[in-house]
This record gives sequence, C-alpha cells and structure tokens, in this order.
Amino acid sequence: MPDMLLYNESPFAVPAFRIIALLDGEIADEANRGALAQAYRLFEDAWGAAAYMASFHFVKHRGKIRKINPGLAADGRAFFEQSSTAYGEGLRRYGYALSEFEEPALPYFGVEQRSDMVFFEIDLPAEHAHNVAFANTITDLLLGTRLICGVMGLGFFLPPYNSSLSFGMGQELERYPAAIHISPSMVMDGVRREGSMHRWTQDEQPGIADIGWRTLIGWSFFSRLSTALAALEQEPGISTRCGEKAIAVTAGPEPVWGDASKHESLSAYRAVARHLAPIRFPRHCARCFMFGGNASHDERLAQRLDAYLGRFG
Repeated sequence: MPDMLLYNESPFAVPAFRIIALLDGEIADEANRGALAQAYRLFEDAWGAAAYMASFHFVKHRGKIRKINPGLAADGRAFFEQSSTAYGEGLRRYGYALSEFEEPALPYFGVEQRSDMVFFEIDLPAEHAHNVAFANTITDLLLGTRLICGVMGLGFFLPPYNSSLSFGMGQELERYPAAIHISPSMVMDGVRREGSMHRWTQDEQPGIADIGWRTLIGWSFFSRLSTALAALEQEPGISTRCGEKAIAVTAGPEPVWGDASKHESLSAYRAVARHLAPIRFPRHCARCFMFGGNASHDERLAQRLDAYLGRFG
C-alpha cells in the first residue's frame, strides 16, 4: 500500500478506498433522501464504532469536530428526515484507523448540501476485505438517486479540514497511476453548466468527475456516448450495471493502484477512459479548480494536473 502524501515532511492525505458521488438537487429530495439515509445507516453498522468523531452542520450544530455520543448519533440519523436542506448543511464522520496519521481521517462519511447539488463521499481503509461488497451495495443505492456522476476506487483522501493543501494532490502518479486524487469540491464546477463558477468557452462541455475502478455516469451524459456503452460491455474485464437514469462501469473484479513496481495492469481502466473520452472532465475547468485551482499560473502544477487527467490516455 502507498505511503501517505506529504507536505513539508508532514502527512496531509492518506491512502484509502474511495467512494465519491455528486447528486442533483437536495439531500432532502425524495429521490435522494432514502438512499443517502440508508447509506449512512450501512456506514454506521459497518464502521460506526471506528468513526467515533463527528462534525455536524445543521440546526444547532456548527461543524465542530467532537466525539460521538448517543445524542449526536440520534441527531445524525434525524438529519436525513428533514423536509428541506439549506446550503452548507451536512454531516461528517471520522475515525483514527491509521495510527500513523494523528488527525481524524478514516473511516470517513461525508454528505453536504451545495447549490442544487449534493456532495457524497465515503473513504475506508484501503485494504479492508469487504470494501468491494460495501461498494456494490452503495452503488445500487446511488443508481436510484438523481446521480450526476461519481467514481470509486483506490486513492488518496484529503480530509476536508486540510482542503487548503489540495495543491499538493496528484503526487506519486508515475508509481500509482490508478489512484483517485479528487474531492467533490474540486470537480463540482465542471460536471454541469448550471450553477457553475467556470467561464465556459463555446466548445467546452461538462464532463464526469473522474475515471476509476468504478465510474458512475448520470443520464445527462448519455446522449454524448452514442455507442460507447455498448462497446464497453464487449471489453475484457469490464462490466456495467444500469439504473433507471444512471450506469456504473466497473474495470475489473477489484480496484488496483496500478502499482508500476508490481506491473499491475491498467488495460481495463484505459479501455474505460478511451470509450468515455467524449464526457471526460474538461481540461480548462480542471486547471481553474482542481489541485488548488492555480494551474494557469504555476507550470509545475499544470504539468502535474495534465499528467493526472491523462493518466489513462
């Protein structure tokens, strides 16, 4: 397993099994609420004892990270029963599964309301035996939501309280090219035009957040894929699972880092990236918002970002 990512010789992001999705609308929307509530219950059942730190931001809670107690636990479950969700409301759960990382991190659950968009993220210890089974259950839930897009696989988790260090992401790409380095906030302005802060050029189009072991695609992208989805199903090692308005494309039975020292194959990942080329994340938008958003003025950062976007070809 990879080491943690460092900044000034201090760790700031940790290796993890990552689940990221962006949903249309509100947490409280009928099409989202049930699935999100069930995902939270599943996380609590599997990881609640380990994720004993909480940061809630709704009603009387103001985001302070503190140890969970029965009252907080009940408030967390009740959050998903609200009839509406205001901008910025959400909840996070953290744990200390990595003893060498002194701050709260894994296991992590986060859901946050943005402007007519929901951030959803789960990050788990990278080598846990049940990650794939857990991801399969979460996938089934997400396929029934107002999914915009999402990605799952191995990567590096940057805890939200370390977001100011996002410029340090994208390290170790030559050694671990399959690793996911994004966060929902990095890609929110490129997955759709509505509500985006990006200055779109005439020929730019929104794209999916990333390519991973499992890539989640909402209906808004289907019209640009033509025969790609059918072609993907013919590729060796690739499987698809369809919801009513979304599809999950999976590259292989288990996620890999693409570890160059172990010659881990990326052929399935590259096939997915090739077929999904028409809906890949827009490069100019990435330069404005990913990894600190300063790639237009920092050539080294621009090179690292371009390497990340092109890591599967």
